[in-house]
Formats: sequence, structure tokens, C-alpha cells
Amino acid sequence: MSNPVPDFLIIGAAKSGTTSLIADLKSHPGIYTPGAELNYFSHFFGKGAEWYCSQFNQPGKIQGEKSTSYLYETTCHERIFQHNPGMKLIVLLREPVKRAFSNWTMRYMQSRLLKQVHTFNSRNPGKIENIGFSHLFHHYLSCQPDSTRRGEPLDIFGRGLYIEQIEHLLGIFPPEQLLILISEQYFQKPAESLLKVSRFFNISEFPAGHHAWKRKSSYPVKLDEQLAFEIHKYYKPFNERLFAFLGREIEEWQRK
Repeated sequence: MSNPVPDFLIIGAAKSGTTSLIADLKSHPGIYTPGAELNYFSHFFGKGAEWYCSQFNQPGKIQGEKSTSYLYETTCHERIFQHNPGMKLIVLLREPVKRAFSNWTMRYMQSRLLKQVHTFNSRNPGKIENIGFSHLFHHYLSCQPDSTRRGEPLDIFGRGLYIEQIEHLLGIFPPEQLLILISEQYFQKPAESLLKVSRFFNISEFPAGHHAWKRKSSYPVKLDEQLAFEIHKYYKPFNERLFAFLGREIEEWQRK
């Protein structure tokens, strides 16, 4: 019996450079990925494993996909394991304050925030009255229970609690099946991160001359420094737990 496909997943985090990473992986002749995010284990699980496996039709290659919903939506973790206990997982992490602001900006510019707020307000007694980044953060802090915080659009902030998501993941998968890359380091020195990927997959190195592609973003507003400091303080204990897990601090995440 052939091994289940895919062989690997890039599972997040959203707005951390996963689109660039999957584009770089496509440059390797031994890797195949389908075009779009499939979100099978999160949003389209009802389509069934046969449909999902049919997306991977290059049996001579290492095959995988990227769907950033898989890291934050922890119900996916057990589903992934049941599908393929040997699945290799790649996580790309970006400094959480900037990640949250980028996530808010994307949803704002795509007009998704208003729709998400309308849905949230129809389901919860504590109404969101403003879609501004600061207002959403303070509403996130005031929400109880925690399950309310997990829904859109407040998930913008919960997605940055990386250590909690990783700990849940490692309650199911062995650590040798998880590769954690840091977004800022990947964009500064993509070849070094791609070398880690090739070793993780046990394949030849990536072709020389490929560089991480980064989408040029134009933000409608600038991130207020005082607000950024406040959100940084919120993330600090979670970041410190992450640093302890990694065995090192991430210098690029330190506030100057």
C-alpha cells in the first residue's frame, strides 16, 4: 500500500510569509504542490479523503500544500494525524504584533472585517462597535469566555499565541515531524531557511539563486507605537514560553 498523501503541510502562521515559502518550495524539482490553499482539514473536511488525495498526482515527488488555518484551528491537528501519522509539518512564525496588524490590514482592505463583525454581533451579547485595530484589540481583551475570542474577527490576535498552538500540536505529533522557521530570518537569509527544509525532507538542496518573494503591502493607517507596545506586553509571556521551547530568543522580535 502506498503512503498517504500529502507528505507535508505548511500550516501557518497566517501573514508570516507562507505564500513566499510555498513558492520557493515549488522551485525544487523534487517537490509538488497544488496551486491554492486547500483548507481541507479545517473548512472542507466533508469533501472526504478521496477528494483531498486526488489533489496530489505526482507520486514520484514529495507532495504537500499550505493552509494557514491548520495551525490556529487546533481541531485540525488530530484530523491531520489520523490522515497521515507521518506528516511533516512546517510552521513559519512572524513577530506577533506585526503579524496581527498585517492580518487586520488585509481583512480591512478586502472588506472582510465588516462582514465578520456583523456575524460576531449576531451571535454574541457583547457587540463590537468599531473595526479599528485598537478597538478590536481591547474588545478581544475584554471578551469572556476564551471561546468567544477565538471567532472572527478577534482571532486576529489569538493567532499570535504560537506556543499554545505548538504545544497542542506536539501533544499529537512527535517533535521530529515539526520544523519551525522564523519569518524575519527567512526573508533576510532565505537560502539558510531552505537548507533547513531540504534537510527536514531529506532531499537535495534547493537550486541556487532563489529568493523569498515578499508581497508589497500598502497599509491604510500606520501602527501606533503606543498601541504596539501595549500589544507587545500582552504577547510577552507567550513569546517567552516560545523562546524557552526553542532554547533561544528571537532577536528580531525584541523591541528596540
